[in-house]
Amino acid sequence: MGIKETNRIPRVLVAKIGLDGHSRGAQVVAYGLRDAGMEVIYTGIRQTPAGVARTAIEEGVDVIGISSMVGAHMAIMKKLRKELEKLNAADLPVILGGIIPEEDYDQLRRLGASAIFSPGSELKEIIHFFQQMAKAKEWISEVPGTLAGKYLDDLHLSGTQCERCGQVYFPSRRNCPHCLDDRSIKQIPLSDEGTLHTFVVADMAPPGYPVPHAQGYIDLFEKGPRIFSLLTDYGEPSNLKIGCKMSLKVVRLGRDRDHRMIVGYRFRPSGEVRKGEID
Repeated sequence: MGIKETNRIPRVLVAKIGLDGHSRGAQVVAYGLRDAGMEVIYTGIRQTPAGVARTAIEEGVDVIGISSMVGAHMAIMKKLRKELEKLNAADLPVILGGIIPEEDYDQLRRLGASAIFSPGSELKEIIHFFQQMAKAKEWISEVPGTLAGKYLDDLHLSGTQCERCGQVYFPSRRNCPHCLDDRSIKQIPLSDEGTLHTFVVADMAPPGYPVPHAQGYIDLFEKGPRIFSLLTDYGEPSNLKIGCKMSLKVVRLGRDRDHRMIVGYRFRPSGEVRKGEID
């Protein structure tokens, strides 16, 4: 399903990575973005790629801005992109600024830079590009009929319920398979938590998925249905136990040909085994 974001204050992260202590340019851009109505997180100098990537995810930013004045731009971009990939955020736009030779622009774009600005760039031009990159986008679900919400950090599981017989279904359906009624179906939010009913962990996985590969069935709380999900963030497979509490995690999977964000759902352990359940 398509989920459109509306008017939300753009959040941007401005950072200096490595030993580069030239902070004036980054501060000028940060103040300019703030004065243009954006929410700016400025990390200061001497940050690490891993720290910047982690902060970007924790703060839920729309764009990352990196200032590089000492020739480390290529290494910074490679390492930052690698850290973002680890966090399933390779699609997060990264804008570079600073003293960067033009002959490096193409390589930086291949590494994932959305734009590169030189010291002679006008502030209003930089601000405009940040605004364009942070502008609300259309989100589509990896599996249609599974997620709903306005913002990426507000997405929740969505199902349908038949008002005639009370059956709840996931993913959403256009009619009720139980009583065959297509007029009493309504969209409802489902719980984002549940317990692990059954699971399997395999040493092989489909292309593009990590190994070990875990998947299972979750009994959703609040009388929700039993749903199938890939499992993530469990550390060692031995940490997965039947009956353990699981919670929803929405993941970004890239963009389609129309540059719309593709999002999917996963479940991860979030607590201890519930009483009365099998350990």
